[in-house]
Amino acid sequence: MILIADSGSTKTSWLLTDGEKIIKQITTIGYNPYYHKDDGLASSMKVELLPYVDGNKIEKIFFYGSGCSSDINCTMVKSALWLLFPNAIIEVHHDLFGAAVALLKNDKGIACILGTGSNSCLWDGNKITHNVPSVGYLLGDEGSGTYIGKLILKGILEETAPVDIINSFYSNHNTTFENVLKTIYNEPKPNSFISSVSLFAQQNINNNWVKKTVKQSFIDFIDNQIKKYKDYNNLHISFTSSVAYHFSDILLQTCHEAGIKTGVIIKNPIEGLFAYHSNKPD
Repeated sequence: MILIADSGSTKTSWLLTDGEKIIKQITTIGYNPYYHKDDGLASSMKVELLPYVDGNKIEKIFFYGSGCSSDINCTMVKSALWLLFPNAIIEVHHDLFGAAVALLKNDKGIACILGTGSNSCLWDGNKITHNVPSVGYLLGDEGSGTYIGKLILKGILEETAPVDIINSFYSNHNTTFENVLKTIYNEPKPNSFISSVSLFAQQNINNNWVKKTVKQSFIDFIDNQIKKYKDYNNLHISFTSSVAYHFSDILLQTCHEAGIKTGVIIKNPIEGLFAYHSNKPD
């Protein structure tokens, strides 16, 4: 049995397969080694994952995770998995590597993640050859849910957004100007709250200001990420994760206007990872 995981900072999608068909899909919290210790990883997985998977029957694990960008972090995740799956051969890779595998498989191109955060890489069909650094939500993450949330919140708090959008936001969230600032600057994990505002944008996407704001976030992503790759305009650019999927019409339009060739857009890399590993020879 094979276990495949696509892990972000907020959630992990697990897929159990016999190599030919999907047996089970499970969702747990995200396991970012920057925010979890290895014993915390193991204990969380024991509670959320093991009730649904027989650890002794897992032969291979392919774990693609946010934060798994260094040998130390990959080893931390691998050690946690070994405690629960002692008979498994385990591979741990960065989630960007997983996105490239899911989107491009053995073809050359640029793979992009547009979810809670954002990232991109140049893929040669086998490995990442270049990655424009992702500096996180405080300094970057253009095109992500958090970036869209920041733009929407800025317009609402500074009252440059339309009055109906401002009133709707405060009403729907049962909050005030002061409470929003308190949540951002005084509460833990402000990025989670800011990213959640992208759902408000999705619900109000027919508003011209909201649509223009979402489009601007994609323009910023193209300028700060995609255009940094050599010959980007001669490569197909593919996207994965929730923001790319739910705002795909605006994303495709923005790419077209920028002269960018788009490939596929998928909501969740896990299905592409299953297709890759189910056909991959030992």
